[in-house]
Order: sequence, then structure tokens, then C-alpha cells
Amino acid sequence: MGIMQKRSLKLGIGFLVLLFMGVSLAWSVFVVPIEDYFGWSRSQTSLAFTINIIFFSLGSVAAGSLSKRFSFGVMLKAAAVMVFAGFFLASRMNAVWQLYLGYGVLVGGGVGMGYNCILSAIPMWFPEMSATATGALLMGYALSTAVFGPILNSLIGGVGILTAFLTLAAVCGAGVLIFGTFIRIPTFEEMNELPQHDRSKGKKTRNVITADMVKLPLFWVYYLMTVMMPGIGIAMINHNSPILTEVLGTSASFAAAIVSLVAVCNGLARFCFGFVFDRLGVKTSAISVSIITAVAVLGIFLGVTSQNTVIYIASICLLLVGFGCNATMMPSMIRELFGHRTFSLNYSLLATDSIITAFYPTIVGSLRTASGSYRLPLMVLLASGMINLLLLTVFLRLYSRMDG
Repeated sequence: MGIMQKRSLKLGIGFLVLLFMGVSLAWSVFVVPIEDYFGWSRSQTSLAFTINIIFFSLGSVAAGSLSKRFSFGVMLKAAAVMVFAGFFLASRMNAVWQLYLGYGVLVGGGVGMGYNCILSAIPMWFPEMSATATGALLMGYALSTAVFGPILNSLIGGVGILTAFLTLAAVCGAGVLIFGTFIRIPTFEEMNELPQHDRSKGKKTRNVITADMVKLPLFWVYYLMTVMMPGIGIAMINHNSPILTEVLGTSASFAAAIVSLVAVCNGLARFCFGFVFDRLGVKTSAISVSIITAVAVLGIFLGVTSQNTVIYIASICLLLVGFGCNATMMPSMIRELFGHRTFSLNYSLLATDSIITAFYPTIVGSLRTASGSYRLPLMVLLASGMINLLLLTVFLRLYSRMDG
């Protein structure tokens, strides 16, 4: 098999692994059925998603640290076991702590570990268009909700919430285990056969180690941006279905269809933005994603407060476009600013932003419970979008100094 066919195969396999792991993003489909079955509150179910995101971050950090000792294939096997065990435990739960341990700790940690492995290994097969490859991979992660969302909704309605979790344990655990065995970085000989990126521009020659990266204000400003923008997206992923059914009065099946629609927007944006980033670079990409996020969250606020379903759906789709673009931009930005060879550990540090963003769904859920409506929590998300625009201006100034 030629090197070009081999790398295309690796990209396809990485896409499939992320497709199986991305089912954790379909959480909003589970929220109402779990609450109805067990009688748990919105703040309790929101905390499960928060724990999942926190351990996603910790799993990514663990993968970055362990990458010096273990291959990505070995770590993906461990991730598969964690995903299986987590969903299996959730299928046997009768107390909320079991949901937190199963879906939150085990599934979140396993997905985070696998996510880092895929994004560290596969783009190395595409040195001349790493952002495009990253976007293609992340499309699989995002489209998982579109693929599994309607299936899960039907499954929950037909056999119940616990059996749905058991099915995920078997399908996703096996999928990650089987396809993950084929993931690896290219050998030195294979790297020499691959198309080479023109590194004469200077920016791509940086290989900043983590100890030096954390001393740079540029990193920390960007870190705060990756808290604000994804936090808004994660909160709305968690609360999208409940808003549609409880506030806007749609049916559960219609809400599931919209969850799938926004997942498609998320997935396609991740793929398309890879091309955009490779061509437009750091500044234009950061500006575009920040503006999209701010406009979208304003539209969501207006749609919910006016109970206008059309405005809400258009805005949530736009938000998930921005969320998807940002998901591709984050690893691409770390590669662009700080280098390829130091990527895994550098990116795992950036991924700790999820520990903070993970609290967004819980904050929204708690504010909704306390106030009795989504108006106040959406005002908090709107404020986050405005703060991000201020951070953007600082980031652009710092980047101009670095690039100059």
C-alpha cells in the first residue's frame, strides 16, 4: 500500500474511533428520560455532564503525560475499556453517584484519553495540511450525536434508559477497541515519504516545550478564550433538548431531530474550518469564531425570551458552527503557535480548560432551577460571549508581537 493510501486509511480509522467516542456529546438526549425514571433534578443531571467534561480533560492530560512511555495504540485500548466500563456501570445504576462514576469519570476519562491520542497521531500523517486533517477527524466526533442521537431516542423509548446505556457499552467499547489498534504515528521512513510542509514561513518551525509555553501571556489569554467559547457551546449542548421541550413546547422526537441537526452543523464546521485555518491562519480564524459565538448566543437569548422557535433553532445551529470551528482551531492553534513535536503535552495542558468549562452546564442548570426559567442563565452565557471579544483584542495584540 502506498503512503498516500495508507494515510487516508489512517484518517478514516481515526474518524471512526472519534465517531464512537463522540456519543458522550449526545447527553441532552438522556437528560429528561433519566430525570423522569429516577426523579432526579436538573442540577443533578447537569452535574453528570460536568464531571464527564472534567474527566475528559484529565484523560487528555494523562494521555499527554503517558505518551512518552506508551504508544497511542496501547492507550486507546485502555480508553476502550474505560468507555465500556463506564456505560456498563450506568446501565446498572440505581443511585446518582453511579451515574457520576460511570458516565462522568470512566466515560469522560476514556474519551479524553482517546481524543488526545487520535489528535496527536493522525495529523502527523498530514504535515502539509494538519488543520484540515484535524477538522476531518473532529467531524467524526461531532457527527456522532447526529448518528446516534435519533437511534438513542428510539432505543430509550423502546427498551428504556438503562438498556440504552448497556447498548452503548457494547457498541462504543468494541468500536474504540477494534479500530484503535490501527492508530499509530508514522515511522521516520514514512515521514520522509509524506508531502512536506513549507516551513520557511517561520511560524511552523517553533517547538516550544510546555515549561516555556506556560511563561507566555499569549498562551494564557488564548486559554481563557478556550474557556469562554466552548463553555457556551457545552452548556447549550447539555440544555438544548430541555429548552426545546420545556420552554418552546416541541415534542421529544422533534427535539431529538434538532439535536441531530446541530450535531451536523458542529461536525461539518469542524471539517470545513480545517481548510479555513490552513489558508487564513491564526488572526482571521480567531476573529471569525469569536464573532460567530457572540452573535449566536445573542440570538439564543432572544429566541428563548421571545419563545420564537425559528430564531432559537437558527441561533443554536450557528452556535454549534462556532463551537465546531473552535474545536478544530484549538489543536491547530497549538500546533501553529508552539509546534508539532511538542503538541501532545502542550495540547493536554490547554485541554484542562475543560475543567472550567465543565461547570457551565451545572451553573446553567442550577440558575434555571433557582430562577425557574432560562432567562438568567442565558444572560450569563451572553456575558461570556462579550468577555471573549475583549480577550480577542488582547490575543491579537500579543500574537502580532510574537509574529513580528
